[in-house]
Amino acid sequence: MKLVLATMFFFASINVDAAIWITASGTVEKIITYAHTETILVNISVDGANVGECTSKSTFAISASNSPEGRARMYSMLLSAQATGRVVTLSFLNEGGCEPWGSAPNIYRKISIIQ
Repeated sequence: MKLVLATMFFFASINVDAAIWITASGTVEKIITYAHTETILVNISVDGANVGECTSKSTFAISASNSPEGRARMYSMLLSAQATGRVVTLSFLNEGGCEPWGSAPNIYRKISIIQ
């Protein structure tokens, strides 16, 4: 009986609203860099799933909050994929994963993984 109650308590305590990974696969169409920010913007041939918190529905971002080395690796992978026409898969979160732009806090879907 204790095991049944413990199991029921465990499943009741799981947060079903937790963020989940979403992926979008396509060819790199555009990479945009600006002198005034460390954020790198990316458009691929597929918009991917919308994230309700993020304003932009077509652009992804390599976050300025990533380490310089992490940004450089992601940027390099995207440049290589764009040059060769290779399909990339971008992974991002369905909530809580938006990149700010200027004074707006939730604009672009933040890329977490590039494959």
